[in-house]
Formats: sequence, structure tokens, C-alpha cells
Amino acid sequence: MGYPIPRIATPPEKADERHAADRIRLFERVAIGLAHEGKNPLHNMVLHLQLMAEELKSVQRAGDSRVEKHILALRDGIGRVDALLRSFGEFAAPEHVPPDLAAAARRAIQLFAYDVRRATVQIEQRGSQVLMVDSDSSSLGDLVAHAVIASIELARDGGRVEVILEKRGPAAVMGIRADGGLGNREQALPYLDAARRLAPEAACDLSIETPAAGGARLSLSFPHPR
Repeated sequence: MGYPIPRIATPPEKADERHAADRIRLFERVAIGLAHEGKNPLHNMVLHLQLMAEELKSVQRAGDSRVEKHILALRDGIGRVDALLRSFGEFAAPEHVPPDLAAAARRAIQLFAYDVRRATVQIEQRGSQVLMVDSDSSSLGDLVAHAVIASIELARDGGRVEVILEKRGPAAVMGIRADGGLGNREQALPYLDAARRLAPEAACDLSIETPAAGGARLSLSFPHPR
């Protein structure tokens, strides 16, 4: 009679465990947002397809405006879904994405659009459209995502988040300002902690201010590519 050989598992380092937990926390939020953001344009496309089918029965000539507006709506919906899925793919496999700070910010804002609406927050990105940095793409994307979702939580219930990208001498800087709203510091704290842990990996000089009056001021500074 044989006996099972016990497996001796080597526990991972604490840092690796925290990193994995941080990433899982982001994926949970992204997955929820993806499901909600993806279904809305798809439902819209189905509706317009139904309307097209009904109106095509009475269309007598090509180029009828009633049909054209539905075609445009379908194209818009398909484009939105395509962009959303592309952003999700880049977030899931960041090793193939260049370290563009501005693109990372746009991607995070798009993926967390459901959170923005649910939290009744207005969010805006301004400044440089392309801002390459000397950073690891995986750490960069995660760091920016944690910073954005933390800011959304800190401006929750009627606040505003401004994301500003700019060059400052030898550095590329993303400044985030969260104002107004009731905010939820408890919900934001895990993401702020994750951002602090990720900053050294991403070669980021991170500054976080959370005034007693509410809101937050975050500054993420990176070196330009060598």
C-alpha cells in the first residue's frame, strides 16, 4: 500500500504576496466595470439593428437618412467596445505596451468609467497626450490605476478628479487633484497603500497629500527615457 508523499510548499515572499493581492484588487474592479461598460453599447447596437430592420422595409432608395443615423450609431457602439476591450487587453498584458504615462492615465480612466459614474464623480485628463517615461510598463500601469481609483474614492459623491500630464525639466509628471464630494477614505486607503509600494518598482517619486478637509493631491514623477 502506497502513501502519498507530502508536498513541501515554499511560501512566496511577502512582497510578492502583496503585489499579487494589489493586482487582484484592481482586476476585480476592472472586471466589474468591463461588464457594465461593454454591455451598454452592445445593447444600443441591438436596438438600432432592430430599428433598421423595421425601417428598411419602407426604404425605397439608398442613402435614406433614417437608415444612415442607425448605421452611424452602430459604428460608434462598435468603436467604443473595441476601444474598451483594447484597453483591457493592454492592462492584462502590459509587457507589450510602451511606458507612456499619458496612455496609462487614459486607460485607467476608461477602465474605471463605471466606478466614476457609480461614485457620481466628474473626471478629466489634460496636458500632454504622449508622455514617455523610463519605467517598467507593468508597474507603471498598476501604479497609475491605483492612483486613479483612490482619487475617485476620495472624491466620491459629487466630487471632481483632474489628471494633468506635463513635462517638468528632467521629469514627466502626472498630477491628480481630487476635490469636493463626501469621499471615502477607508475605501481609498488600500489603493493608496498599493501605490506607495509600487512607486519604487516603477521608478516613481510619489507624493500623496490627503488634507483633513477632504480630497487629495497626488504627484507621480518619473524620469524621461534615457
